[in-house]
Amino acid sequence: MGRVHRFVGTADSFDWEDVPEKVVTGPGVAGVSGKILVGPLDGAPNFRIRYFRIEPGGHSALERHGHDHGVYILHGHGRVRMGEEEVEVSPGDAVYIPGWELHQFSALGNEPLGFLCVIPAK
Repeated sequence: MGRVHRFVGTADSFDWEDVPEKVVTGPGVAGVSGKILVGPLDGAPNFRIRYFRIEPGGHSALERHGHDHGVYILHGHGRVRMGEEEVEVSPGDAVYIPGWELHQFSALGNEPLGFLCVIPAK
């Protein structure tokens, strides 16, 4: 059976009912938190939809994975590194990162960068 996680946030605070937030830690990570909007707890066997928030001055790890990513920027401004290229992104931009491409997201400016990220189930 399907499931709806109602949006209960504001323009300044993105939040959904029954979706816990997790601080992302690890080497090379600064100021990142995330939420799994659709995933294993919903019974989704094939993909994950995740929301990430990167605080001003923060960034995700510089990493690569075997799976590809589909990313949609919701709020804030940032920079995404894809391989050797760095591109600035803003609300409404969509980003595709193929499998095994080195990538990293960084927040620019005084507000957090927030985006949805779709990946295959692992």
